[in-house]
Amino acid sequence: MFAFKVLMCSLLVMASIFDMASASKPVCTDIQLSSRGYRLKTEVFHDATSVVAMDVLKRKSRSSCTFGSSYGFHGNTVWVNNGCRADFRVCYKATWVLVICSSEHFRPAMCPIPTGGKRIVALDLYKKISRSACRLNQSFYLRGNAVRVVDGCRGLFKVTFENIPTY
Repeated sequence: MFAFKVLMCSLLVMASIFDMASASKPVCTDIQLSSRGYRLKTEVFHDATSVVAMDVLKRKSRSSCTFGSSYGFHGNTVWVNNGCRADFRVCYKATWVLVICSSEHFRPAMCPIPTGGKRIVALDLYKKISRSACRLNQSFYLRGNAVRVVDGCRGLFKVTFENIPTY
C-alpha cells in the first residue's frame, strides 16, 4: 500500500510538472534587469519562441519603469532602457515540452509528443521515475513524433523543438 501511495504521489507531481511545461501554457521565470547609465540592456530567452508577458515585481531604480518606454519585449528578447532597474516576471512560450512515458512490466511503450507541427531537435531524460536504467538509444528512443521506452524505463522526458522566434 505504501508503494502505491508513493507511486500515486509521484505521478501527481509529474502531472503537475508536465502541466507547467505543456505547449499551451507559458513558462514564467523571474529575472533582474538593469539599464546602467540609461543605456539599453537586452536579454534573449533562447528556449522561447516568444515572450508573452513581462511585469515589474519590484522596481529598484529611482527612474520609472513604464512598459513600452523603459521596458518591454519583442519576439524572444526582453529589454530595459532609460535607467529602469527592476525584478521582472517574464512569461514565454517554451521551445520544449515534458512527456511522461513508462515501460510497465518491461513491455515496450510509445508515448505521443505534442509537436504542434514543430521539428524535434532533441530528446533528453528530465527525471527518471523507475529503478530500471533509462539510457538514450538503449532503453528510450525518439521514434517519429513519439518517445519509445523499453526494458522497464519510466521517466519524464524533455523534448526540444527547433527555435523559430515569432516577431
